[in-house]
Amino acid sequence: MPTNLQTRRILGYDDLVATAPGTGDEALADVLTYDATIISQYNKYDMLPFTGDSILVRDTVARKLAAVNAALKARGFRLKVVYGYRHVSVQQAYFGRRRQEIQQAMPQLTGKALDKYTHNFVAVPEVAGHPVGGAVDVTIVDAAGRELDMGTAIADYTDPLAVQTFAGGLNTQQTAHRLLLHDVMVAEEFAPFYGEWWHFSYGDREWAAFYNKKMALYGAIDA
Repeated sequence: MPTNLQTRRILGYDDLVATAPGTGDEALADVLTYDATIISQYNKYDMLPFTGDSILVRDTVARKLAAVNAALKARGFRLKVVYGYRHVSVQQAYFGRRRQEIQQAMPQLTGKALDKYTHNFVAVPEVAGHPVGGAVDVTIVDAAGRELDMGTAIADYTDPLAVQTFAGGLNTQQTAHRLLLHDVMVAEEFAPFYGEWWHFSYGDREWAAFYNKKMALYGAIDA
């Protein structure tokens, strides 16, 4: 069992930059390619100019998401994907804005120290998983299409500690729902990011660092 599955450690910038970017040229695919019963619905609209309504990921990721959905359907649920591939220019814009906000609030932080701290909220573009096409933001819905109670909504940072996968203060049902999502994704070799219960990846530098691999499968792609 990988150490990080046991320790539940939230990986930081230094962990990711220690792994090499991948060189795989695998194509992007719609998350619905291998299972049209997955719910694909953006929770942001920054990728509409690039991909329209389609959420794209690497082809292997799409296959693995289909397997995750099959496992959930056997329990009466379905997978909902709200984000996948993000163009690197969008990632750079997000990072730049957040970095500027932090610099104004914490002027003592500069240079690489500022980059590392900002990474806790928005990934440094060079190591981010979404521009690779390997990262996804997901949740689970019931038979009626209602999202299960995970304790917070996706990307709700009102309480930054509450979005951590194993946050305190969750009730029994919320904890069970997060563990179900965690376990079905990990069963398909996705790496969980324990800083955000909804974020998982395969083939990017987060995945490589989590599973103690020296190199990612994929690098950033300009789609």
